[in-house]
Amino acid sequence: MAIHTPKTREELAGYLSPLRLAAEVFEHAVAAGAAESRTYSKGAPKSAPNMTRWFRTVEYLHDELMLLKLDWKRSDPENLPYFSQAKLNLGLITSSGDEFTGVAWGTPSTKNPKGSAFAKRVDANGLSALIPHQTADGAEIDVKYLWILLYNERDGMVYLELSRPKSMAGKQIDSWLERIIFPPFDLALGAFAFDETEADDEDFGFTIARR
Repeated sequence: MAIHTPKTREELAGYLSPLRLAAEVFEHAVAAGAAESRTYSKGAPKSAPNMTRWFRTVEYLHDELMLLKLDWKRSDPENLPYFSQAKLNLGLITSSGDEFTGVAWGTPSTKNPKGSAFAKRVDANGLSALIPHQTADGAEIDVKYLWILLYNERDGMVYLELSRPKSMAGKQIDSWLERIIFPPFDLALGAFAFDETEADDEDFGFTIARR
């Protein structure tokens, strides 16, 4: 298993650019999800913060991927939000992860058991998804390389990674082929906590306003 732990924005871009992705896509999506999860009082159902975090994360991920204009497409097989890049045969799914998400010394898994739509696309790293499926605009896309965005909030940080699954045990992933571990997203700063000294006049923080 290959584990990558980029320490600077430039290093992270070096891993994401070949995938036709950008760090800001995930930065904005994770920030929006975290902000949305904080709109509930203790009177809400216990599942509400995590569910709406996922809803908003997927929504912003969709919007940011479309803004890249790098040929990412959206489909929803069996109501599973699924992003595809046809030229590179890539697939992308979003899921909450467990406490080992975003750290190199543990093996992460999805936080909750997954259904058949998810399992079909993880099996043999998405090889079962080679049967063409249609995106919202009618395009047919084959996927050979599936990536999963995992995120987990703890200690004032959102830990996240973009990783290629190898296999599932039951309804949860138990091994990975490759992991790109992002610097933690600092909720107080509103930005990734890179281990670098960036120019003083650069400010990568931002505010997410509820729609």
